[in-house]
Amino acid sequence: MDLRTFYNTYLTYVHLDKVGESLSQLEKIVEEKIEEASSDDYLTLLGDSLRIEEIELIKRYSNALTGDNLIKMPFNPEENPFLIYNHHLLYIGDGMAVMHEEVIDGILRNFGSTIHLPPLPDGITISNVNLNNAEYTTTVNLLDYPIIEFYDLLLTEDHMNLVAENLDLDLDEYNTRAQIINAISKRLVNTSYMEEKLKLFEPEEVARFSDKISRGEVLFTEEEGMWDTFLATGIVMPYLPHAAILPLVLFHFFREEIFN
Repeated sequence: MDLRTFYNTYLTYVHLDKVGESLSQLEKIVEEKIEEASSDDYLTLLGDSLRIEEIELIKRYSNALTGDNLIKMPFNPEENPFLIYNHHLLYIGDGMAVMHEEVIDGILRNFGSTIHLPPLPDGITISNVNLNNAEYTTTVNLLDYPIIEFYDLLLTEDHMNLVAENLDLDLDEYNTRAQIINAISKRLVNTSYMEEKLKLFEPEEVARFSDKISRGEVLFTEEEGMWDTFLATGIVMPYLPHAAILPLVLFHFFREEIFN
């Protein structure tokens, strides 16, 4: 969803009523918001005004992007007044609000000196992929997720079922999504199973994967070659339009148990 569609969809009377404004100037406000999102001068000024609670809100939710380039987060006028009253954090009802990825990225890009981007884990590099600050923050946060939470966040229902079948799990044995995610997570770190499973993969694909592990790389792109088998088994997971990610737990597992 682009910025114009975002504001036309969510900058409605529901939000404006919350902040004491009317719809009469809606078109003008939308144009201003689109211009501000690409203005480094404006974003710098906004950053100087943000409260620490607003900075922490952005850091906390920057990894919660949806397929529509949106981030849903709590609506709290007392803690996030500047984001709300400048129409960047838009109320959608039931105590929740949304922000657009471009706004988040603009804030992270311009206020890196204020918002300290988290460091990568030791021995990990993502230099093979060009990421903006929002994507970088998402990546680091995902790497820190426990394996079950990682897969619960990223696996769609269809992909989950495909991964389970490709890991030789019988879906009839499980009643809930949580049980399937748990079984997938356990299967992926089973040394004897994975050693045998890799023998069925294309040798060239396994060799490229092993080389990336040795270099400390956890991001995978089509430009490097096809990763169909690793995607189908959930070893690497798509999370950006141009990249898939290997969870840190599996990075260490393959480096220390499989390719040692």
